[in-house]
Formats: sequence, structure tokens, C-alpha cells
Amino acid sequence: MNFRNKKILIVGSTESFTLDKMYFRAFERLGVNVDFLHTQNTLQNSFDIIIKKFLPVIHYFFIRKKLNLFFKKKKNNHFNLIIFFKGIYLKKNILSKLKEKNPKTIIINIFPDDPLNTKLNYISNKNFVKCLPIFDFSCIWSKKILKKLKKIVPSRKLIYLPFGYDEFLHKKVKTNKKYSNIINFIGSYDKKRFEILKNLFHQNILIAGSGWKGKFKNPKNIYNPFFGKKLCEAISSSNISINLLRDQNEGSHNMKTFEIPAMNGLMLTKRSREQNYFFPENKACLMFRDKKELKEKIEFISKNKSKVKKIRNFAHIISKKNSYRIRAKYLLKKIFYQTKK
Repeated sequence: MNFRNKKILIVGSTESFTLDKMYFRAFERLGVNVDFLHTQNTLQNSFDIIIKKFLPVIHYFFIRKKLNLFFKKKKNNHFNLIIFFKGIYLKKNILSKLKEKNPKTIIINIFPDDPLNTKLNYISNKNFVKCLPIFDFSCIWSKKILKKLKKIVPSRKLIYLPFGYDEFLHKKVKTNKKYSNIINFIGSYDKKRFEILKNLFHQNILIAGSGWKGKFKNPKNIYNPFFGKKLCEAISSSNISINLLRDQNEGSHNMKTFEIPAMNGLMLTKRSREQNYFFPENKACLMFRDKKELKEKIEFISKNKSKVKKIRNFAHIISKKNSYRIRAKYLLKKIFYQTKK
């Protein structure tokens, strides 16, 4: 099926490292005519963070206003497909009106968290949950969450869409001696991650991500988030890249599941069924259950360099099947073929 005649609008953040932008690049590589409506920055100043956290109603009001102005200007510019990334600022009546005014347009949602987790307002909310049955399709990365969504969304409207890696951002690069013999963890702070990583601080460990400053007595190896070439060098060059799944990812996977192997990193990750499906344990990654097994696996890696090199290389080969370009192609086939039927 040729998608070059399709016109797509992505509604989300244009920041280079976001999932929204990764899909934008993927669609472009497929030769699709794709436009972008930037709604908000994910990296925000202190004032924006406070407004978003404590006064989300105000924050969402301005995003919806931007959305309305955009579609008034673009009323004669027909889109075959509109993709909302997350979009927790939406309300049922607003989405319904958008569908009424664009009856030939397929409107979908790609949600990178758990849309049913309304306890945390930065994850989701009740207004957004009411929107889920209205979308023509809702895409979710977790099979566990997919099962929950089937209770409120018809199965024909749900698409299992795992995370992947970006061919522009996540590459195998020449190793940098600065990161050799290092264990790295790249990701944001939370208490559970801290409890695991604090036991490894006697090791040669590098931690990069938001929220870590001031959490350890020795801040020498703590950095702000890594992106671009620096991230690729750190992952490609380190002995081990640790991947810690958050509660919503337990049993499933996260973005680093695909990004680490794509950058030729050796992934040591929390054991889960979905990760084992994509990257079989002891063949394309190493896994652990608890702190004790994590230490055991680190020791195993240090004593079996030849074996773990094969694991690293095999994972890199497998990762090639999981780019966002391939995900985007699958998504377009699924949507337009199913709609045609």
C-alpha cells in the first residue's frame, strides 16, 4: 500500500528527543506528507512546571485554545490522519466536535504512559479517559494495559504499538575511552531506582537524568540528561547499560528496551515477559529479578567478556527490526487497511 498520497498531522511536542518527533521523522522517511502542531515543551522552566502540576486546568485551557486556532486556519487543509500524542488536555466535547468537522479524517491517539492512571494528573485524568472510546484508534505499548482498555474501548479500536528506536537519535558509534569500564543508568530519578542504584555506587557507575542531583553524597558521576552523540557514546562504550522498569512497565518494556541495543549497548534489565520476547534473555540481553541477582549479573559480565560481547552484537542485529520507521509503516497499514475493510 502506497502512503505517499496521505496527509498526516501530528499533535504534540517538536522537541527532538520526544516520541512525537521520532514518529514525525519516521513518517518523513517513509515519504509521507506530514505536518506538526506543537502544543507544549516537555522540558519546561520552573514557572511552567508549577502551573502544569498545580493548575493543570489553566495549562490545558491554553493548549485547547491553540488547537482551536490551528484548525480554524487549516479548515480547508484536509488531513487523512490526525495523531494526538498523549493529549490529556482533551475533553469529550472538543474531540467530538473535531470529528464532526472532519468526518473523513481518522483521528488516533498514541499514549506513552498508562491512560487509566488518573491518580497522577501529569499521567492522565478522567476527562481524557472519556475521550478514549471516541478516537477512531487508540495505540498502547503494553499488552497488560491493552487488556484493561478493552473494558472501555472496543477491541477493533485498539492497536498494540510497542516502543522502538529512532534511526536518527539512537546509533552505534565509535567508542569513547571516557566511558569505558563504566556501568551506566540513563533515566529520571525515582525512589525505587535510587534504592537499587545506591547499592552499586561503589562501582564505576555513571547516572544521567533529571532529579538525581543531590541524591548521592559523591556527585562526581551524576549528570543532567544525555541526548544525541553524547548518549550514543555513553551507551556504545559502557560495559553495562542498566534498564530499570517503572511500576507501569512491570512485565512489559520501556523505550530504553529498544534504544540501548540500537546504540550497541549491553542491556542488563529487570526481568519481564515482553522484553524477553523482543530480546531473549542470555542471548540478546541479561536480566535480573532483585538487587542480589543484579550484583551477580554484574560480576558475571566482568568475568565473561567474550560471551557478553556476542550478546551485545546479537541484540544490535535484532534491534534493526524495531525502528520507529518500521512501527510507523505497520501503524499506517493497520489503520488504513482496517478502515478500508
